[in-house]
Amino acid sequence: MPASERPGGRTARVREAVFAAALSGLAERGYASLTIEDIAERAGVHKTTIYRRWGTLAQLVAAAVADLSETTVPVPDTGALESDLHEMARSIVALVTSEPGRTIIAALFSDAVRTPEVAAIKREFYAARYALTDVVVRRAVERGEIPERASAADLLAAVAAPIYYRLLVADLPVDRAVADRAAAAALAAARAGALNA
Repeated sequence: MPASERPGGRTARVREAVFAAALSGLAERGYASLTIEDIAERAGVHKTTIYRRWGTLAQLVAAAVADLSETTVPVPDTGALESDLHEMARSIVALVTSEPGRTIIAALFSDAVRTPEVAAIKREFYAARYALTDVVVRRAVERGEIPERASAADLLAAVAAPIYYRLLVADLPVDRAVADRAAAAALAAARAGALNA
């Protein structure tokens, strides 16, 4: 069964335990010191279970990161781009200020410099987020809210960049007000055609 599926029963419990163990291990040890054996022990499963389902440590970490992002930053569908962007920005703030979210940020933005596997995970993670944001953009274009050539990648960057800047560069707090300002600025840029591909 592909790791991206959301099965029920024991399989779901194993998946949840393994993902939690991978993220907690990542937080405590960093990617370079993380092992399948350590994750298996933390999760209470045999390491062959992990190898059979995810193949490699990089694939497991990528799946755990993607799962956390999908569950905490869902694709909004409120019927209007403005409220979609506000929901998206608030979800990003909720993710990056949570304990698991801080783990992801630490791994993706520090370990990626030193570890090619983490750099690949980071690229895959954002490629998936761009694809999900494209759904939001296509709906907005169909409703006539933004120009047809609006770029999903640029829209996501416009929403997320102020949040990440405050968090990673300026070391300033991020909260709902920051999220709402980022969403409003991204919306204005998209409406003005500044985010056209």
